[in-house]
Amino acid sequence: MRTLTLELVPDVSAFNPHQLKPFYVLASCFNGSEVWARAHGVPHQMAIRNLQTAFVIQVARVQYLQRYTYEQAERLVVSVTRRSLKDGAQVEARTVFEAKPGGTVAEASLCVVPLTLVGDGGELAGLPAPMSNSYLQYFEASERTSESYASPFPSALQQIVESGELVSTYQHPFFVHREHCEFVDQWYFAEASNYAAASRERMVFEQGAKLPYLRRGLSLPMRELSLLFLRPFYFFDEGQVQTRAFRSHEGVCFVHELMKKDVPEPHALVIERF
Repeated sequence: MRTLTLELVPDVSAFNPHQLKPFYVLASCFNGSEVWARAHGVPHQMAIRNLQTAFVIQVARVQYLQRYTYEQAERLVVSVTRRSLKDGAQVEARTVFEAKPGGTVAEASLCVVPLTLVGDGGELAGLPAPMSNSYLQYFEASERTSESYASPFPSALQQIVESGELVSTYQHPFFVHREHCEFVDQWYFAEASNYAAASRERMVFEQGAKLPYLRRGLSLPMRELSLLFLRPFYFFDEGQVQTRAFRSHEGVCFVHELMKKDVPEPHALVIERF
């Protein structure tokens, strides 16, 4: 399996007081996947134009492994791998962030679903379908497998809801501005981490005095973030984050459902573990 190595110099905007921001980690993983594709495979623009293939993100995960704050920041070595899963029906992009050799501070992965483009609508006219042989040929044999992505959904959500103690609930509205979107005015997936964080922080601010346990969602570093994307938001959409906080033997977990106004089913699920 081919590994692409990048060097990042994270500035102060990449951090919160505890760690690298989840948005920064997710965006760096996404960018690393595109850099890998340009070096070893097919750039996204070429895939759309020549192979009628686009991609949507289905699952994203971030795990924090070591303490790493801005005071410690000098550089990050990011190792990126990309492989075809489920006989071409999924692509996994995986990144490892090292502050020093052997000192992994975070890991991230994306499960990406290929779309076959139909008509003249660009990516918005895409149907889920395995990658064509024309695309798969750019993966080496060691980068192609029939196994599926190891998604934490739905088991992680079921485990939290069934075994955890519900502490409180909260609702936080949001509006999708163009700065939250990609070039086709569809939301950029990593913004889900920001919407979820905003709801959690407001929840702690408003309820933390009466429910001190919630404060762990601000006073402790995040351990893990899991995101499931079910349908996209678009420019001008109004939404609401419906947040539940659970107490578990591992710590506090925040479960967020990102809802579109007047639509009963969630567009995305986010689980934060502290």
